[in-house]
Amino acid sequence: MKLSPSNHPKRQKWEKPFDFLFACAGYFVGLGNIWRFPYLCFENGGGAFLIPYLLSVALMGIPFIILETSFGQCCQSGIMKAWDKVPLFKGVAYAGVVCVFHSNVFYIVILSWISKYIVASFSSPLPWSVCGNPWNSDNCVEMNVRMNQTNLTVQLNATKGVSAAEEFWTKEVLGMSSGIDHIGSIRTDLLVNILLLWIGVYFATFKGIKWLSKVVYVTATLPILLIIVVVVRGCTLEGAYDGIYFYLVPDLTKLAKVEVWVSAATQVAYSTGIGLASLVLLGSYNQYHHNFFRDSILIGVINSMSSFVSGFAVFSSLGFMAKQLNTTVQEVAASGPGLVFIAFPQSISLLPFPQLWSSIFFITLLLLGFDSQFVMVECAVNFFIDGSARIRSYRWHREIMTAIVCVCTGLVGILMVTEGGIYFFEIYNAYAVAGWCIFLIAACEVIAIAWVYGLDLYFKEITKMIGSVKGKWWLTFCLKYLTPVLSLAIVGYFLAGFRPLKVGNYVFPLWAQCLGHLMSLSSVIFIPGYAIYIKLKTGKSFAELRRCVPPKKEKMCIEEEQYSLNSMDNRSESRSSV
Repeated sequence: MKLSPSNHPKRQKWEKPFDFLFACAGYFVGLGNIWRFPYLCFENGGGAFLIPYLLSVALMGIPFIILETSFGQCCQSGIMKAWDKVPLFKGVAYAGVVCVFHSNVFYIVILSWISKYIVASFSSPLPWSVCGNPWNSDNCVEMNVRMNQTNLTVQLNATKGVSAAEEFWTKEVLGMSSGIDHIGSIRTDLLVNILLLWIGVYFATFKGIKWLSKVVYVTATLPILLIIVVVVRGCTLEGAYDGIYFYLVPDLTKLAKVEVWVSAATQVAYSTGIGLASLVLLGSYNQYHHNFFRDSILIGVINSMSSFVSGFAVFSSLGFMAKQLNTTVQEVAASGPGLVFIAFPQSISLLPFPQLWSSIFFITLLLLGFDSQFVMVECAVNFFIDGSARIRSYRWHREIMTAIVCVCTGLVGILMVTEGGIYFFEIYNAYAVAGWCIFLIAACEVIAIAWVYGLDLYFKEITKMIGSVKGKWWLTFCLKYLTPVLSLAIVGYFLAGFRPLKVGNYVFPLWAQCLGHLMSLSSVIFIPGYAIYIKLKTGKSFAELRRCVPPKKEKMCIEEEQYSLNSMDNRSESRSSV
């Protein structure tokens, strides 16, 4: 059933100023804060890694948050309409949405693994702490407090042994096949988990930010409280000091390596989601005069602090594990899935009341991932709704479009819950929304606004919103010079330092690595592609397509539509709410 133009619903807005802050905090503070940052810090110089990391936050992360948030807030419209301001670079919006689609596909697979661990956490003993389970092989080795590292090493080497936690991960959770050429059967339990998770995501997002803004108050705050609980418990364990020492002790010689600085910048880009258009969307739901500058600083600080504090939770527990096994932290530390699904569960199994601490840890991970998934789904749905008046003309258009997005991305994700699914997951994880493509999108975004549209003109728009541009010299230096140069340099670093994709000792075949690079191209190809398309369609020169209105008018090109709120009429109301 279609609605008449006069009955089109108005575009949604955050009901309270703090709704935006909590939604962004929930989106930023995700799984990468737990499983990526602590190990990067340990591997790249300990406390010395904080130097390039904090510099990346101050010179790239926060300026990008300010840029994208203000961009959406100023335009007061969806992702596609916001980029009408710079028609030549509207492909950046398409590229960001493609990355969001890829993220929706594989991110929820991680949540399905976490869900399996939550269920297993209520078993006694924990299934990854003992051998003798149906999935265990004859080479399974239990790690316990009665075994020192010498005995453990003898068992592992003599029998080519595999720890019980690793066998639980590879055999029971993943059912891991021998390679990407052997897809195998679907893991029924993971499929059920994905179905239930997508149902939960749908009901949290199908009403848009009206419901989402209420959900994130729980899912954004509860994980932080649980992380603090785990930190307090971890720091009281025997051997915690050793773990924290290896986490924080500075090795200043590492700062001479380029890869350390690239790792810092990559972590900032990964955790803030720059270039993915999500912040543009969240900012567009703000009132026109909302103080986005204050919130952007707070969001950057919250994200960095959560990563730093998470390191104490992880490495205090790993220090305890090393102490119990009479080994070193280096031997038990791991990164990514290896940290979350093997090393950390092993350390939990050595604690008193391991079921309690295991359930708290994995529920924390689930809530951290849910927040990010909510925002990415909302971003994908908004792409279609804000971009098509025809879709908005139908009753229940948001509910239907949300269901379509959830079903389509869920169907693609089924491939990753097969026995060979982990290999497809690694391709998505390494290429689709990571590496050079994200930094190229980010570079094009900042070049489009700072150079093509004009940073001075953009600062005038910011002045209209919040009265003045604070830190103007800092933003000018970062957005106009440092960030584009840094982003393009990192793109070159990734392309020049190409290495074959591996999972353990398995090297992906050539066709699989080509597929990965095609995934990277699937997003960035829209940037030059749309520029050529719009030139051919309009017949205008590239110079004429720099802005949607002449510079002398000094205003954004915001297409007024019936469904949008009139920001001029809401100025007094928004001032009072801020």
